[in-house]
Amino acid sequence: MAKEYFVVLFPRSRRVMINGEFMGTTNKKLELESGSYEVTLGPPLNFTPEKYDVDLHNTSSLMPMIVEFEEAV
Repeated sequence: MAKEYFVVLFPRSRRVMINGEFMGTTNKKLELESGSYEVTLGPPLNFTPEKYDVDLHNTSSLMPMIVEFEEAV
């Protein structure tokens, strides 16, 4: 399978959960195999949306997929 790249944005550094497992931190490029993933952040649950379902294909190191979480008020 092909290597794919994405970045999870959040105002601060937080742990990123992919398919229920911690796989890195926000605001840094992550590398995975192509495929479908559920992406969320680790606790505390003060962010929105709750999760993203992404289909990771056709990315590159220079043009990663970007998902962005915002702080919930």
